Amino acid sequence: MYQNRRTVLLGAMGFALTAPLSRFAQANINPRSNDLDFNVFRNGSAIGHHKIDIQHNGNRTTANINILLEVGIGPVVLYRYRHQNTEIWEDGAFKSFSSTTDDDGTPYKITAIRESGSIRVSRDHDSDYVIDDLDILPTTYWHEQTVRCNRLLDTQKGRVMNVTIASQGWQKVPTASGSVDAQCFNIEGDIDFKVWYDRNDRWTKLSFPFKGDDFDYRLV
Repeated sequence: MYQNRRTVLLGAMGFALTAPLSRFAQANINPRSNDLDFNVFRNGSAIGHHKIDIQHNGNRTTANINILLEVGIGPVVLYRYRHQNTEIWEDGAFKSFSSTTDDDGTPYKITAIRESGSIRVSRDHDSDYVIDDLDILPTTYWHEQTVRCNRLLDTQKGRVMNVTIASQGWQKVPTASGSVDAQCFNIEGDIDFKVWYDRNDRWTKLSFPFKGDDFDYRLV
């Protein structure tokens, strides 16, 4: 479940754009809740969670991401997905991430570190490489600047994905604490999904179809 939409599950199982960022330093982090907690649904049935704990310490922001998804029949689990990722920003700019994934028994380990003028990506299952595009963001989606990028860095396999993004306007999105206004963005390309951010730039919802099934993230 990885090609295209599987990436959404980890990051993931990541309009009329305003001017795109020229450097990461412009992506200032706004104050927000210290965590995001989503229940994940497949065709309306709960299959797991996607949690992000966001901590601020001076000029550093750390996002700890934990995903657990299980698909099965009754008590029998037919597919299990675990993903853990620690992402660091400094002075409003993406600095690094380090992730581990167990995709139903297939392991992956990725690190991406921003160095002077480039981002070095290390992969345990493939060759390492360097990205010279400092505007790229990882597929963790918690930061609203995701919808201002035309390339995303996959946090499971460390691949660069090209995307186009279009606004679908403001919509009412249900959450555990009531409905909120959130702007929907349609992402297409090497990864396809829809993502919503509320008026406080908080990631509020995510959804995508896959092989005839509908997957939804609902904010707890």
